[in-house]
Amino acid sequence: MQKITSVANKLIQELILLKEISYQKETKKYLIEGLKMVDLAISKGVVESIFIEKQYIDKYKDFTNSFEITDNISKKISSLKSSQGIFAICKIQDFKEIDSNYLILDGIQDPGNLGTLLRSALAFEFKNIICSNDCVNFYNSKVLRATQSNHFELNLINTDLKKFLEELIQKEVVIIGTILQNESNFNYEKIKKKKIALILGNEGNGISKEVRDLIQLNAKIKINPEVESLNVGVAGSILMNEIYSKNKGV
Repeated sequence: MQKITSVANKLIQELILLKEISYQKETKKYLIEGLKMVDLAISKGVVESIFIEKQYIDKYKDFTNSFEITDNISKKISSLKSSQGIFAICKIQDFKEIDSNYLILDGIQDPGNLGTLLRSALAFEFKNIICSNDCVNFYNSKVLRATQSNHFELNLINTDLKKFLEELIQKEVVIIGTILQNESNFNYEKIKKKKIALILGNEGNGISKEVRDLIQLNAKIKINPEVESLNVGVAGSILMNEIYSKNKGV
């Protein structure tokens, strides 16, 4: 196993660059860190190479493309205050629709909200995740930590939402929105045995006009009137759970 001792090493410089969204898009790669996430990524076959401190050498000695790094390099690469000393370069997977519902995210900006929604999407079988091009980056380190590695099980894509939704409508997927100002006309009988696309909007501005015009049903959550509104991560999770529970007859 090759040992790298300098931050100036070409491979280490690539790890640092992989924190930037432009370089991720250019290379179709991203950086992960932490023992649990790296092990899961290896099991999914998406790891290109790993970078580890000496305490992990025996465990990963048979991994073909592995490099030993120093504690100083770990500190330079890590986005955490206390690094576990293990990193991996992963390949961004192509979007391939699967037999599941769709979660449409329009301008979500907070990494914690996106991470929460991705975890809930897997839990409640909304495995096709479509984000507008101005959403926070899927592969942002804070998003990855918030997902707790669940992103490996999801189909992820950034694209033009209007065009994508128009294609879903042609496939008779039911488009459900969450517009606070509008009354709810959501009824489970209207979506029974159908694929659905649930749209959640930006934390401050909600769903954009061009996307709003394509909504077929509007869903609202009943809450205590003393509370003005719910965080989008919480609200989206509740709605996904309601739909999932109805589908499962819970």
